[in-house]
Amino acid sequence: MSLILGVFASVLIGISDTCGRASARRADSISHVTMQMAVGAVAALPVALVMRSSLIAKDLGQGAVSGVFIALGLAIVYRAMADSSSAIAAPTAAVLGAIIPLAWDLIGGAELTTLAALGCVIALVSLALTTYTPGAADSTRRGLGLAVVGGVFFGLSIAFGADTDPDSGAWPAVAQRGVGFLAMALLASARGVPRLLPPGVRKFGVWGGLAGSLGMICWIIGAQQGDLGVVSVVASTYPAVVAVLATKFDDDTIEPHQVLGIGGAIAGTILIALG
Repeated sequence: MSLILGVFASVLIGISDTCGRASARRADSISHVTMQMAVGAVAALPVALVMRSSLIAKDLGQGAVSGVFIALGLAIVYRAMADSSSAIAAPTAAVLGAIIPLAWDLIGGAELTTLAALGCVIALVSLALTTYTPGAADSTRRGLGLAVVGGVFFGLSIAFGADTDPDSGAWPAVAQRGVGFLAMALLASARGVPRLLPPGVRKFGVWGGLAGSLGMICWIIGAQQGDLGVVSVVASTYPAVVAVLATKFDDDTIEPHQVLGIGGAIAGTILIALG
């Protein structure tokens, strides 16, 4: 079940990332993340209320810390996408978003079977292959630097938010999204940036916020029921989803190496499941 939730998280966060990419080209990334977090908190609350769960202070605190990290991380990564290339920024952030929770889990005493470890390696390599764009590096150095910083924040947010007690259910996601909104609203005020997206761009904030919140709930619940590191690797294949969606909505084309990468990500996920 945790693996399936990881796959759902990958698809939903891929949709959210696509919305963030589109929004960052038209408005300030801080405005987008502020709205995304607000919508996400509203979407996560009824899920937490419906689930059989408890309010656990420690997990709410970790969710709150996770909210600050993820809000800042997303704002930085979306800025990197707007300034350079999503083909560089998205996989960089995603790889760090997978490696940091995996390391966190292993340090905490988790063990990987040989098959699952092989699946993780294949999925991560395939992720980089899926979103690799030859010749783009020279024009995206600043974006790469921003993506690294944003990816570290993103990875830490996952480690704090998903390494929680199963009894807390979706409440860490509610805390994450709520505190993330407060952090970005304060940052928007300090920077003189609008808290709401322009009317023509708000749809990206709404759909991105809804998909991102539900994706994070799947990620958190999946980690609670299984291994944080394994679920994080599966969920972090979301740039493959972005690559596919880009062909539909941004007139991008899928190159042969990207097809190979998508197939490798699927193969790696299957190995993790078998492990």
